[in-house]
Parts: sequence; C-alpha cells; structure tokens
Amino acid sequence: MRIAFGDRPDAPLQVRAGDPPEWHWLTAVALGARGRYAAAATLLDGLLSGVLDGPGRGRDPGPECGAAHRVVPLALRAHAAVTRAAHLRQVGGHLAARRFDGLGLAIATVPPSRPKTHSEARRPDAADPGQSNLSRPDPGQPPAGLDRAAARVDAMLGLAADAIGLADPALADRLLRAAEPLALEHPSWRPGVRWHWVRAELALSRDRPAEAVGWARRAMVAASEAGAARHVLKSELVLTVAEAGTQTPTAQLVATFAGLSERARRSGLWTLEWPILLQLANLVGPVDPLGAHTYRREAAQIVGTIRRHSDPIARYVLDRSPWVPPPEETELLHLDPYHPAETRRSAHSSRMECKNKP
Repeated sequence: MRIAFGDRPDAPLQVRAGDPPEWHWLTAVALGARGRYAAAATLLDGLLSGVLDGPGRGRDPGPECGAAHRVVPLALRAHAAVTRAAHLRQVGGHLAARRFDGLGLAIATVPPSRPKTHSEARRPDAADPGQSNLSRPDPGQPPAGLDRAAARVDAMLGLAADAIGLADPALADRLLRAAEPLALEHPSWRPGVRWHWVRAELALSRDRPAEAVGWARRAMVAASEAGAARHVLKSELVLTVAEAGTQTPTAQLVATFAGLSERARRSGLWTLEWPILLQLANLVGPVDPLGAHTYRREAAQIVGTIRRHSDPIARYVLDRSPWVPPPEETELLHLDPYHPAETRRSAHSSRMECKNKP
C-alpha cells in the first residue's frame, strides 16, 4: 500500500502467484506508475479474468487443483479495468482507455450475485462479494478505496478524462457533475483527489488556468494529508501547469518544474518525468533552444524506454498518439531501477542534473 499510494513509491516490488488478489492490483498500480506497462498488464489481465491461480488454458486441472482457484472480487475486477484504462491514457490512448473505463463501470455497477443472509448482515466482519479485504483499513489509517463505490467513481472520472482527450468537454463536465458527490463523500481520499485532477484538466482545456489552479491546490492538500507521495507530485505538476497560464514568472515555473523532475526521477516515476521535461522544454524554448532540445530528447528517451517495457496494446497506442513525443532508442542509465538513485546519471544529463551533481 505504501508503494502504490503512500510514501514509498520507489520501494522494490515483488508479487507471487499465491499472494492475495489485492496485492496483484497494488503491484500493477505501482508498475504502471513506473512505466512498466507490460508487467502491469499481465497482472491486470489476470484479475480481469475473474480467477487467479488457474491451471492454464488447455491443461487438465485434475481433482487436486480445484482449491487452487481463487475468485477475484468484483471490486478488484472493476479496479483492474480502470487501472488498465489509466495506463493506456498515460500513453495518449484515450479512445482505447474508454473501452476499459466502460468495462470497469459496468463491473462496478453489477449487483452482488446474492443478497446477504440475515446472519451475514449482522456480522461486522462479513465481506461483501465485491469488497476487498484492504478496503477496511486498520483504525487510524485512511481508507484504501478498494471498494466497488470507489471503482465506480474511478471509472466515471476515467471516462471524463477520456472525453477531455477526445475533445468532448461537455461530456466530461456532465460526468464530473455526476461523480462529484460520490467522489467527495467517499471515505477514501483517492476519489476526491482524482476528481479535482480531472476538474483542473477540464478547466485547462477550456483555457481557464486560474480556475484550474484552485482545483489543483485542493488535490494537493488532500494528497499531502494522506501522505501519498506520487499523488502529491502529480498534483503539483497539474498545479504548476495551471500556473503557467497565469502571470507566474517563467523563472519560478522553470525552478518548480526542475524540482519536480528531480523528484520524479529519484522515485522512478517515468510516467511523470517525461511530461515534466516537455513542460520545461516549452518554457525555456523561446530563450534557450538548445536547452529545450535537451529536455525534449530526454523526454523522448524516457518514452523509448517505456515503449520497451510496454505490452502490445500500449505500444500500438503510444506509436500513434499525437500526445506523446516520438521515442528514442537510447536507454538512460538513471532509468535502471537496480542502480542507486545517486548513481543514476547518463551521457545525456540535463543541465539540472549537472548542476545538482555532487
């Protein structure tokens, strides 16, 4: 939980076939944040199948393998679909993402297969068929948001983000209005943070940067209170992009983006690092074309590395997306997760890296 939604986004990842389904999903979330889309897709597709630890297609399970099958709760299946959509959206595939967001919404809306008995309803520890164990946190900890209600909100927000990318702001606005009470009243912090993100993105698409600043600040406050490092970084990125449309001095924006880039790099969050570098390139371009070229080249190299770690669907979308720079085939040393953060330097180090180099 601390890797996917907490204070350790850079921690090592390990999941085994026999681990709980919730761990498979959390690992896929963390892998996707690092741009490891192929590994994430393997885990997510396994969850979407509805059954884990099966004997495999075409194999005779045998009488002793019946107990090895574990049914994936509906909530986790819905979250898996929405996460698959988010990963495709990160590489510019809004149309491809919409199919998985729609699937997630459908799964999250399906009623339980049977009502609870009277004794089950009275038992405080009785789990809903669509509720995961991690949706009930330890006392004093913020809810994880793995229940079906959170999945339903996430799917609606994903569809709104898809609509923004497909140039349909009216549909995005309707979806956000419908999701607002569900997101802001949910006990987990995550739906509210994501709602504010998408609301800020819609404001930016309508050329209302000052409005977007307010939404992004609310997201940053909520993520900070939850101690979610990755969500704080994403919120700060959205906020700084919004501030770039106001009267904020360019030098201040460049310094902020440079700091965000360094934090994303040290956390191994490739999916945030390359958009930050593109923002830097756009800012410095008018006065420093060479520096802008360096930033764009680094962003393209990161995208190239992500492409090599992508599944066929994500790779297909990435190669055709107008939102993503063409990838370069030089892999950066600082993207190697097995090198300590302080040694992750490359032959194409940016000026910021050189300045901060010990």
